[in-house]
Amino acid sequence: MFFIGGAGKKKALREIFKVSPEELKKDTRDVDSDNDEDGDTARPRSKSRSRSRSRISNTTDNDDMDTDTDTDTDTGSDQDATIRELEDNHDYIATIGSIDTAPHNHSYKFVEDELDYDIEEFADKHQEIRDYTIVIYRINTKSTLPFLEFLFYCEDSLCKLPNYKHVSKKHIRKETDNIMDKLFTTKYRYKGFLHDELTDKCFVFYEKYFRQEMAVPVLASLQQPHNWYWVCTTEIIDQEKYMSIPIDDTAVDLFVAYPTIGLLQANIPNVDVRVRVRRHTHSNERFQTVHIEAPTILYYGSTLCYAQNTALYGLKREPLMTRFGPFYYFTTLDHSFYWACYHNTSRNPNSGSDIKERNKEGGISRYAVFTKRMKTVFKDDDYNEEMVKKYVERKNIFETKINQFRQTQEIYHPGMYDSIYSYDYSWTTKYDTIYNGYYHIKKLVRPVWCVCDHRHFQLLSYYEVNTDNIPITYDPTFSDYTLL
Repeated sequence: MFFIGGAGKKKALREIFKVSPEELKKDTRDVDSDNDEDGDTARPRSKSRSRSRSRISNTTDNDDMDTDTDTDTDTGSDQDATIRELEDNHDYIATIGSIDTAPHNHSYKFVEDELDYDIEEFADKHQEIRDYTIVIYRINTKSTLPFLEFLFYCEDSLCKLPNYKHVSKKHIRKETDNIMDKLFTTKYRYKGFLHDELTDKCFVFYEKYFRQEMAVPVLASLQQPHNWYWVCTTEIIDQEKYMSIPIDDTAVDLFVAYPTIGLLQANIPNVDVRVRVRRHTHSNERFQTVHIEAPTILYYGSTLCYAQNTALYGLKREPLMTRFGPFYYFTTLDHSFYWACYHNTSRNPNSGSDIKERNKEGGISRYAVFTKRMKTVFKDDDYNEEMVKKYVERKNIFETKINQFRQTQEIYHPGMYDSIYSYDYSWTTKYDTIYNGYYHIKKLVRPVWCVCDHRHFQLLSYYEVNTDNIPITYDPTFSDYTLL
């Protein structure tokens, strides 16, 4: 979640998060005393298989445990540090990512805890159910953090989960295995099924074993009448579309009803987990189960040639004087079309204004980005005008003709200073990502995510943009872009 807005909204948010040291210490003592008096111990998971669509599955042994943790073990000193941070750190709002789970083994608790196995017995008892949805997933381990991808097929401009229509006296496992055999030549495994009692729908789960050599980014097409795509969790829940193709409501409803269906977990030894305020642990617990961050799907617009080279050699860092430093930049799908189709800039000799000329071939690269600890930049943040002036002067000195056409460069006009810049790159000491939203500050500022570590993103696929039927010069009101 990103907190974006003016001074009034920021002030309200600061008041929400503002906690006095006395209240914070008191709340901590109250939690500890409640645990001692009530003897609250780790509550075991109910073995009942009765489920409803609104159930949120619990992946930790402690129901009240905060899984968004940092990394430390000294309780007293950490509480004092947290108090000081709450008192002093009110100059911006930041999102906090997951703790570092990269060194630890991952697991998929939803499949382990929420699924039943004997689907034939279930089918005998529920003969009225004929439609079975097949949920095929794989655990992508090519990046530093593993993440889930789910197989969808596109039909009639809609991404859907595969469906199997059961016929009496047919063996469901054999029928669904035959479907998997037609889809894959490599290994897969049946994992179980989930019956949603509220909708009376049944979902059959299969894991497709991940092979790195088969996950090479390729030029994908969205124009074929039937096609299969690996879709990430945030595309299903947040964006509700794969690229420009909407995702079927049935799939979205499933992921909203069972939020942990799209998350992997890591078992972290207690010695590696920081004891957060308002959270209690028990001395007899050796491990804590925490959610692994699900990557955000972001995009990079460029020429098609550049997208092809990026797929082979990796994404290039942006120039030294770019907005947030010489790092890696991503944006939304809508705004990536601007960089893919109109990133060339020329000067009109008559009016002296800039002209955004249409590219002959545009390309969109799709990335899984782990934002981790992220700072959000507001358009009304305080800034030193003299520092901005020096920054712009240095930018003009170091900017070459080539850099003037880079995707993330901003065209400078005298007197146009604003706060949506980082001048000393000090944000990288505390944060992994910095983000600004869509702003109008004398000129248009598009949403940008800047990631400082190349290990925190992975290219998934790239696409060609049809530039034949778009305006010759950039029109901000035009949105009818087509991916080939």
